[in-house]
Amino acid sequence: MKHGAAHSEYIKCDEDGKIYFLETSSRVGGAHLAEMVASASDINLWAEWAVIENALAKGLEYKLPKVKKEYAGIVLTLSKYEHPDLTSFSDEEVCFRVPLDYHAGLIVKSDKKERVLTLLDEYANRLVQDFATVVAQAEVKHLH
Repeated sequence: MKHGAAHSEYIKCDEDGKIYFLETSSRVGGAHLAEMVASASDINLWAEWAVIENALAKGLEYKLPKVKKEYAGIVLTLSKYEHPDLTSFSDEEVCFRVPLDYHAGLIVKSDKKERVLTLLDEYANRLVQDFATVVAQAEVKHLH
């Protein structure tokens, strides 16, 4: 892809340490990744994609806006509660709370990478302990 938004996912296996490709697509990533990027950079990926497409269609030059250089991270889990109460996550770095039913998640941002990593570790542990749930996947009978 030469222009626009692209999204790829990889996962690192705990058992063999290898990194495996999961998916790629020509879109902005889901799971509130656009909000996380905007929190760290002031760049709205959806809006910039539209600006890029408009510039291409009209033969205009695209110029990336000024990028804020901070750090952000997201922690997210399925929740055993329809509307989990995340008010106890009250650090000043919390900038977004995931607004989906049966999801517990937050985005934190800071100008310090270590602070973001510390909060993500702490919040992940708290979310698992207080909110996380597992939903059994339905049996797949037909792949196509």
